[in-house]
Amino acid sequence: MGVYLFLYTGVPQGFLFYLLPLIFLFVVLCVSFPLLCFFFLYVAAYLITGITRYMTLPVPMGGIIDLLILFNFLTISLHYVCGNKLGKIYFTPFLFISILWMFFCFFELFNPVTSFSNWITTVRSIGIHIVLFQILVFLNLDSLKKLRSFFTLWGVLVLIAALKAVGQKYIGFDSSEAAWLYTSGAHTHIIYSGIRYFSFFTDAANFGCHMGLALVVFTILAFYEKSINRRGFYIVVVILATYGMMISGTRAAIAVPFVGFTFFVILLKEWKLIIAGVFVLALVFSFFNFTTIGNSNADIRRMRTAFSFSKDASFNVRLENQKKMRSFMHGYPFGLGLGSSKHAGEGDMMHGIATDSSFVFVWIETGMIGLVLYILLCISIVGFGIYYVLALLKTPTIKGIVAASTSGLAGIMVAGYANEVLHQMPTGQTVYILMGIIMLSPIIDKQLAHDDQSL
Repeated sequence: MGVYLFLYTGVPQGFLFYLLPLIFLFVVLCVSFPLLCFFFLYVAAYLITGITRYMTLPVPMGGIIDLLILFNFLTISLHYVCGNKLGKIYFTPFLFISILWMFFCFFELFNPVTSFSNWITTVRSIGIHIVLFQILVFLNLDSLKKLRSFFTLWGVLVLIAALKAVGQKYIGFDSSEAAWLYTSGAHTHIIYSGIRYFSFFTDAANFGCHMGLALVVFTILAFYEKSINRRGFYIVVVILATYGMMISGTRAAIAVPFVGFTFFVILLKEWKLIIAGVFVLALVFSFFNFTTIGNSNADIRRMRTAFSFSKDASFNVRLENQKKMRSFMHGYPFGLGLGSSKHAGEGDMMHGIATDSSFVFVWIETGMIGLVLYILLCISIVGFGIYYVLALLKTPTIKGIVAASTSGLAGIMVAGYANEVLHQMPTGQTVYILMGIIMLSPIIDKQLAHDDQSL
C-alpha cells in the first residue's frame, strides 16, 4: 500500500502512510498526558507559520490551531469523565475581563460595515484565544514543575528560532524563504542597512519582538533561579534571543527590553538593585542615543535609529497613515468590523493603508470603544502582576516567574503600538499563556507555602 501511494499519489502521501503508526502512538500519548497535548498545541502555534512556507496545508493554519485547541479540551474532558486528577478552572477577575472582551468581539459580528467571512478570520486570534489559552493554562500548568517545563519548552523553541535566523544570516536562505523574501517580503525586509532576518516567523517584526520578549522573561527567570543548570540554560536563551532581536532589524523590538527591565527595576523594591538597574538602563540608553559606537555594524546602526523617531521615514509614514484613518474613524465608534483592515478591497476606506500596529489594528476594527476596552484589558493584567509581586506572593520562585511574565508583557505591549505583533502566531499565544500564568500564580504560591508548612 505504501509503495502504491509513493508511485501513484506522490511522496508526501507515501510518507504519511508510513508515519500513521507513529501518529497514532503520539495521539494516544496526548490523550494519556494532557500536558503533552497542551505543549504540542504550543509547538504547533510556534512552527506552523514556517511550515506553510514549504507546503500547502489542507486546512488554514488558524483552523489547525483551532482543531488542536478542541483536541486539548476533548482530552481534558475525557480525563475528568474517568475521574483523573487535573487542574481546574479558576474564575479570576482577569478571566472575567477577557470573557467580556471576547463577547464584545462576538458582537462585532453585527457591525454593518463588516462581513461574516471577515469576522470569522479575526475573532479567534483577537478575542477567543485569550480566553481559551488562559483556561488551558489553569488546567495544565497548575504546579511549579509544570511551569518550569513550559519555560524549558519555550526556551528550546526560542533557541531554534534564533539559530534559524543565524543560519539565514551566515549560511543563506533556502529556496522557499528566498521566494518569499524577494517577492512579498522585499519592500519591508530588504532595506538600506541590509536584510532583516525573520527565522520561521511571519515576518521580522514578529520575530524581533518575540525575541525581545524572551530576552526579558528569561533574564529575570535567571535572576531568580537557584539551579545552576537551569540558570545556565536561561542565560544561553538570553544571549541568542538578544542576537536574534538585533539581526531582525526591528527597531520597535528594542522597546521590549527597555520597558520590560524598567518594570522589573520597579518591582525589585530594593534600593541598591533599583539604583544599579537604573544605572544600567541609562548606560544602554546613552550608548544608543548619544554615541556612534558600533555604527560600522549594520544591526547596531539600525537599532540606534529607534531613538530618533522624528528622523525615521517609516515612523513618519505610519503617522501619516494614522492621520488618514482619523479622517474617517470618528464616524465609526465600533470600528469597521473585525477583519476589515486586512481584507479591504478597491474603494474601501482602508484600501492601501496599513495599520502597522496592534493597537491601531484594534482601533480600526473595533473603534474607539473597543480600543479603550482593549487598553484597559492590557493595563489590568500588568496591574495584577505588579500587585501579586509587590503584595501577595510569598515564594521567591513564583514571584520571579510573575515578575518575568509581567515585565515581558509590559514590554511587548509597548512594542505592540509600533508593530502589529500582539495577535500573530506565536507571539499572541505566548502572551495569552503568560497572562494565564500570572493569574494562576497565587494558587501555586499557596500550594508551595502549604507544602513547606507540612514538612
